[in-house]
Amino acid sequence: MTLPSPSPEPALLAAVDLGSNSFHMVVAQEWGTELRLLDRLREGVRLAEGLGEDGSLDPKVASRALECLARFAQRLQGVPPERVRVIGTNTLRLATRAEDFVAAIQKTLGFPVEIVAGREEARLIYLGVAHSLAVDAGERRLVIDIGGGSTEVIAGTGFQPWITESLSYGCVGSTRKFFADGRITEAAMAALQNRVRLAIEPSLGDYFRHGWDQAIGSSGTIKAVLRILGENGLGSRITPTGLEWLREQVLQLGQISALHKLRGLKAERAAVFPGGLAILLALFASLRIQEMRFSEGALREGAIYDLLGRIHHEDSRELSIANLQQRFHSQVQRNAEVTEWAVRLFAAARHVWGLHDGHLAWLRWAAATHDIGLDIAHSGFHKHGEYIWRNADIAGFSRREQNLIACLVRCQRKKLLSLSQLQAFGVAAEDAEPLQQLAVLLRLAIVLQRGAAGLAHTPTLTIRGRTLELRFPADWRAVAPLLAADLEQEQGLVGPDFQVLF
Repeated sequence: MTLPSPSPEPALLAAVDLGSNSFHMVVAQEWGTELRLLDRLREGVRLAEGLGEDGSLDPKVASRALECLARFAQRLQGVPPERVRVIGTNTLRLATRAEDFVAAIQKTLGFPVEIVAGREEARLIYLGVAHSLAVDAGERRLVIDIGGGSTEVIAGTGFQPWITESLSYGCVGSTRKFFADGRITEAAMAALQNRVRLAIEPSLGDYFRHGWDQAIGSSGTIKAVLRILGENGLGSRITPTGLEWLREQVLQLGQISALHKLRGLKAERAAVFPGGLAILLALFASLRIQEMRFSEGALREGAIYDLLGRIHHEDSRELSIANLQQRFHSQVQRNAEVTEWAVRLFAAARHVWGLHDGHLAWLRWAAATHDIGLDIAHSGFHKHGEYIWRNADIAGFSRREQNLIACLVRCQRKKLLSLSQLQAFGVAAEDAEPLQQLAVLLRLAIVLQRGAAGLAHTPTLTIRGRTLELRFPADWRAVAPLLAADLEQEQGLVGPDFQVLF
């Protein structure tokens, strides 16, 4: 008798959201075409409370955060590294003097941290919300997520976000700034509402032109507002009438310390509630929202679904590369040939230099977009390309990835940047050497694409340490004299760090 083989162990995925108010973790199970959420963990850390004006982080707040993540780490044991995403948002974007803290996060969790730009945060939030709702490819949605350090406002259709804005107002930071003495006054509430309305005003036309069939809120502030309204008999949706009633209740209590008297408001939310409420009031007024429902889906769920797309070769980053090429009028066919050369050279260097698939992805993305700076000016186009990569909102990419690809694009011509120069450009010490190696491969790929087309045989590459030897057919100099001249020039530009022989 043959026993049936056991069912395969379902693959796990996980996402950790390092929010400015709360840390969240979602663990999911991929089973066939389904994704089942197994665990949701949340702890109120209020990271934004520890952010100093100089970009440093208070050690007590950092310690509180790491204690939370140590507990998260226990649940992440056994999840493959390539199936985990750790996302840092507004506070980590602003924490310019918190490198040690980020390193400690990575050591505690055992996974790298992706610090994302505001619009990438908005994209992931929309993705999480859209997947939490009934699928309707044609439904237009307005999604608002009030976090601890920022507020994301997104308009989209189905699963596709079209307008993604991130406002630098969140419940933690705004409560600290506008209600610093613990008093909740009409003047402070109005001042914060006016600031938020000024921040959203330049984009209002875009939102109204897109329109929406329903408005949806996500995350803690909106969930708290909905709970309060429900427990006080004001319905199962958030409306302008309900919000105005809630505003009056909060103003009558007058003190953050008295908000525990408000039926339905949890004690841990009270400390940051006035700022979040004022932001929501401002957005309801500016966007003329008549009704809002709540979604449990948010950034961490969006990160899970985005990760699932990467695993199954539906990577949003590849679409962003295509969009960059179109926007900046790249020579797509030529760049595809440069990428082919880069991949071929990478194969020769991979084991000698200890490179991995992540490095190959950086090289491919840089090769595919190395010419985008030409759309600005030919002179210094490598610097223009670097600027675009470093500063644009590019969907799917973390700030670290954008910075690394920016440096690769910068290094495609002129004198090769040294390891210390790369670190001065914001490249981490552990990334500097492989980035410099990838830059040499990119430079050679560009030269070979330009000059090796007429050769009888494809040149091969052998690497020994930092010496790269290209081997050509016997008559190659006569057939491709410009290629020989390009390579001679490269010898001087990449030395003394690397030696190129041919």
